Amino acid sequence: MKQLSFHTAALLLSGLAYRLCSAQNCPIAGPAYPAVTKIAASPALKAIKTALDSVVEQAFVSGQLDRSETVYRIGSVSKILAVYAILSKLSHKHWQDSITDYIPELANAPPPRSAVDSVEWSKVTLGALASHMAGIGQGYAIGELLPAGLPGLPVLNESSLPQCGIATSRPCTRAEALELILQKPPVTSTYHTPIYSNMAFQLLAYAVESITGEAFATLVDQHILKPLSLTRTFLSTPPLDDSNVVIADGFARDMGDEAPAGGYFQSIADLSALGKSILGSTLLPADATRQWLRPVTHSANVYHSIGRPWEIDRQRVPISPPSSSSSSSATRVVDLYTKGGGIGQYASLLALSPDHDMGISILASSAAGPSSSPPQYGILASQLTATWLRIAEQASREQAASNFVGTYSTTTLAAEEEEPLESLAEFSLLPNEPGLFLSRLVSNGTDMLGLLGPLLLGGSSSSSPDFRLGAWLYPTGLVKDNNRIAFRAVFGAVGGVPGSEEACTSATGTVDALRYGPYSLDLFIFHLADDGGTAAAAPAVEIPGLQRVLRRER
Repeated sequence: MKQLSFHTAALLLSGLAYRLCSAQNCPIAGPAYPAVTKIAASPALKAIKTALDSVVEQAFVSGQLDRSETVYRIGSVSKILAVYAILSKLSHKHWQDSITDYIPELANAPPPRSAVDSVEWSKVTLGALASHMAGIGQGYAIGELLPAGLPGLPVLNESSLPQCGIATSRPCTRAEALELILQKPPVTSTYHTPIYSNMAFQLLAYAVESITGEAFATLVDQHILKPLSLTRTFLSTPPLDDSNVVIADGFARDMGDEAPAGGYFQSIADLSALGKSILGSTLLPADATRQWLRPVTHSANVYHSIGRPWEIDRQRVPISPPSSSSSSSATRVVDLYTKGGGIGQYASLLALSPDHDMGISILASSAAGPSSSPPQYGILASQLTATWLRIAEQASREQAASNFVGTYSTTTLAAEEEEPLESLAEFSLLPNEPGLFLSRLVSNGTDMLGLLGPLLLGGSSSSSPDFRLGAWLYPTGLVKDNNRIAFRAVFGAVGGVPGSEEACTSATGTVDALRYGPYSLDLFIFHLADDGGTAAAAPAVEIPGLQRVLRRER
């Protein structure tokens, strides 16, 4: 029996070695370093703030942008306010409920004629509506209405055209809207592929009103606007005597019950406060925020996914800051949670990077003509991907270098006639590689990486003196009482050929796989400075697998 156990353990270790050695450094998804806690102390972030301020100031001077309290139409960014209000009131618990549980007009609709002709409403959930996965169309009235009488198209009866809900008419009543919605055929089956839908958010608002017994506007006001003091956010058209409002094409349109899809108004200060609240989990428990800031489905674009109602852009950011000594363009993928909006002559954007605990917000308008994107909007949005995100990554890497890079050690007294036994860990940052690199790990005088190398790397480590075992540490989001922060290590070969994306399909299978009895050998817990933040050098690192607390060498 003992021999069987031994061979079983050896087999498991062999499989682990295969996963560990498939590439040089296969990161886990998420941030490469803890987020920057003191922006004012970061030279990189101060530099980008100066650069962005210059671009924004030029827009102010030209009159294309106004100061922070000026109100704009925010179009589909309204959907973020709508979902945030729902989560604040109900959390995630109703996403799997059918829409027919709450809207009797849909529940009592005639049975579907066929899957092609009629929506099977009992299969449509609230979560599907919030994530554009309900398989229903964009809207019952909003959209590109071709003019009547075009050659080649049949003549339309006046009665077949919507009499409400379009830009030149009044908003539809609930009864009118639901009648029009029931007339529309499905676009796809539910959860087949993301299909952008505005009317989904009108239905979502009706359902939430049924659940809560509150008007949806009251829900947003009581659970978002008032708690966050968003005094320059309006859920319907602001008063015309408000002198601090940008009035352009599309301003006066009343969207009625469709407002949660794109009818709200907001200042840049309020939009920024909204983004900070989301990142800071000021209205939601942190775990609810993390669940929200996750994709629901992918799109046909490998770098674009969909959430509720996030438009998630996967951006490649440089790992190391540019330098004359390195021409490498090594990058890592960062998920940017965005929502854009456009209505009339207004354009808006909210973009959040959970990896960096930072975001950017843009509101703009133009007098260039109906439905035209303001010219400065594209300039500012390009700053986001080309400069801001790169600098945010650089700043978090710089902070990690200041806070965690270094040598940590302790000594253990042995027998009187023997020398004291040293334990130490050395951490650094490797050029063009994400994560905090563990280059040496010694326990009671034993080189642990040297000991584990042949076991985990097989014969590879003996073929080249530069091909050795190393580990890259990534933050886990676990912080104890603001004074201990946990990292997990991904073990791999140093000095080999860096792994391709195909080889690095995921590091999730290796995390917590290397254990010694009840202890995980990939767990490292840094003790934070006395101020309780991560903006000062860590005084110690705790390694549970070695049962050691090592002190930073001065």
